[in-house]
Amino acid sequence: MAVGQVIRSHSNIYYVLIEGREFECRSRGRFRLEKQVVLAGDLVEVLIDGEEGRIDKVLPRRTVLERPAIANVDQAVILFTLREPEADYPFLDRVLIHVERAGVAPIILLNKIDLLEPAMVADFCHIYGEQVGYSVYPIGALDGLGLDVVRPLLAGKLSVLAGHSGVGKSRLVRSLEPSRQDVRVGELSEKLGRGKHTTRHVELIPIASGGLLADTPGFTYLEFHDLEKRDLAEYFPEFRRYATQCRFDDCIHNKEPDCAVRAAVAAGAIAERRYANYTGFLKEVEALKRW
Repeated sequence: MAVGQVIRSHSNIYYVLIEGREFECRSRGRFRLEKQVVLAGDLVEVLIDGEEGRIDKVLPRRTVLERPAIANVDQAVILFTLREPEADYPFLDRVLIHVERAGVAPIILLNKIDLLEPAMVADFCHIYGEQVGYSVYPIGALDGLGLDVVRPLLAGKLSVLAGHSGVGKSRLVRSLEPSRQDVRVGELSEKLGRGKHTTRHVELIPIASGGLLADTPGFTYLEFHDLEKRDLAEYFPEFRRYATQCRFDDCIHNKEPDCAVRAAVAAGAIAERRYANYTGFLKEVEALKRW
């Protein structure tokens, strides 16, 4: 029995990568009866017959992202722009929470830096890199700027690309893997200020470094249905160093007196826009609980 990884699927046919070769496989009939779902990224046991195979077993998953649905993701590469399209900080912070809750490490790539003043790049890297503590890399995917730093980060890992349409996800794939000319690059929609969705399905692309890169239809709107409001602050890492100084142990850093987190915001130690997103998400969590 061979072990491989599902890299894409279409109409109940699964394409499994086994020792560098791709096999067209179907799952056992009992999978449907047992409602066993096979995801891109799944490690599976396969019975091979020529160039085809049958998936007999899905091995335990290390991580699972629900939107998009991918298993065994090691890291999320979040592609973000400040211009063309304009920055959407609530979306960025929402995705960061989503992937961290799934146990997936985030990496932020600030793309299209050729359109920005150096001070804008420095400010973004200061907030999300130094204050929050994420790995942030300024790049220019179109010209290959900064990609020599990115390539080693992807080696031997399953990385999922996240970001709005138009930020350059497909362009990044083509820049990293020039042989993949089949990956389409969308043109930015001037009317909407956002790109057209050019990637229609989840596909894991083998890359030269030995890793897999998931080019996906994009993260859909992510809600916080199963998140308690007292837990939301855990996903804002920069809050942690101040939260222990709050007067109340159960402080949610909203309207409580003597809140050290709010004091840090006022002092500039926590970015105002990050805190604004936090309070916005807090209202959303509270509203969802009322339903």
